Amino acid sequence: MARIDGIIILDSNGKPLISSHFALHPPSYPSLHIDSFNTARKKAIADDEELEPVIWVNTLARGGSSMSGAALCHIQREGMYFLVPVGQEVNPLFAFSFLDSFLDTLKDYLGDITETSIKDNFDIIYMLIEEMLDEGHPMTMETNMLKEIVLPPTLMRKLLNVAGVSGLQTPTTQPFTAPIPWRRPGVRHSTNEIYFDIEESLDAIIDKRGNLLSSAVRGRINCNSRLSGNPDLLLNFANPKVLDECAFHPCIRYNKWEKNRILSFIPPDGKFILLEYQAVASTSKTQIPLGVKANLVVEPNGGRFSLTLTSRLSSRPLEDIVISIYLGRGATSVSATAQGDRKPIGIRSDEGVADGHVGGGNWEFDPHTQIMKWNLASLVTSERSPTLTGSFASSETQPTPSPSFDVSFNVQHHSFSNLRVDQLKVTGDVMYKPFKGVRQIARSGKIEVRW
Repeated sequence: MARIDGIIILDSNGKPLISSHFALHPPSYPSLHIDSFNTARKKAIADDEELEPVIWVNTLARGGSSMSGAALCHIQREGMYFLVPVGQEVNPLFAFSFLDSFLDTLKDYLGDITETSIKDNFDIIYMLIEEMLDEGHPMTMETNMLKEIVLPPTLMRKLLNVAGVSGLQTPTTQPFTAPIPWRRPGVRHSTNEIYFDIEESLDAIIDKRGNLLSSAVRGRINCNSRLSGNPDLLLNFANPKVLDECAFHPCIRYNKWEKNRILSFIPPDGKFILLEYQAVASTSKTQIPLGVKANLVVEPNGGRFSLTLTSRLSSRPLEDIVISIYLGRGATSVSATAQGDRKPIGIRSDEGVADGHVGGGNWEFDPHTQIMKWNLASLVTSERSPTLTGSFASSETQPTPSPSFDVSFNVQHHSFSNLRVDQLKVTGDVMYKPFKGVRQIARSGKIEVRW
């Protein structure tokens, strides 16, 4: 059975904050991984390269008499590094999947995951690691069950712990005797409601003529359930055939989905991810909602560029548009002009008139990263296409800007795959009619436009 060795959390400087107990390995095992990671990270920074997500680490064998090796999977969040050593033949996705679940649990417990919140809740995090990892095997991963074993941090609990009062973590129920592992018994709410957020992201590559070379739509359905008792839900989609490569929450009855394409489940209490999916190829080959015309001319010690944006959505505005262009090593300055329809940027509450206008958004250049960003708050089809024209200077005789640039945006109440919820039925031992809500949001993932 697949297993991982443990988990290590480092601060922004690469110093250890938390390390799980590596009982099956020599005491130097976590230190070897920390040193190897810091060495690889510093080398990647010096060479201006990206750090590989999996690093090979030379270690001592369990007997300590010979050399062995292990893989080190790692991710970065909020300036910190989360490491998972793997000393056996295991698919790296297994380790990364555990890291994602672990970070989701930390966020649910601590809110923002920062060095301060981790240092203030050492005891909570160590107890979570012990419950979530049983000798390297993921065990208790459901947040609702974990909260019955490890109580979330509160101000009152911290005060009582400082005062030396014990017995605070005694749960009122026995979590492992619950008939439904992901839902504690006796749930009661004054108002019964359930909300579904359908979030989709679009990855795409576009050539310099505006043709779509490749694209993929990935989505997830986030649920926030506040229902009393043990409700049994039936969720019907108007077009379930667009869903492919689905990953379900354990509460979903898979046989019913395979037979009728209906989601049947008893939901956990609170927030959880009901479903993750990828849209089928025929539906994901949709038109990119943002049209981009770009031109770049490289000259000695600099170059010239021009960008024009158009919206292809007639019903919804594109929001939070950001164009990111890497101008190459040696880029020192940028001179550009943004043009477009003038929009009010503020309203005076006393007079009710616009306080200034902005046309074509705004741009900024970071000389440390050599990245120029063009930001627009929104874009609709009825307005004049915004443009950005300018030039850049470089200390390099032959500048080498990136052959492509990144595009990001959001679209509220929109779906790339056209997934629609048809009906939600609530059955089971309930005597109420809950309030239901469905919201959609579409955003860009990794969209690359080539010059």
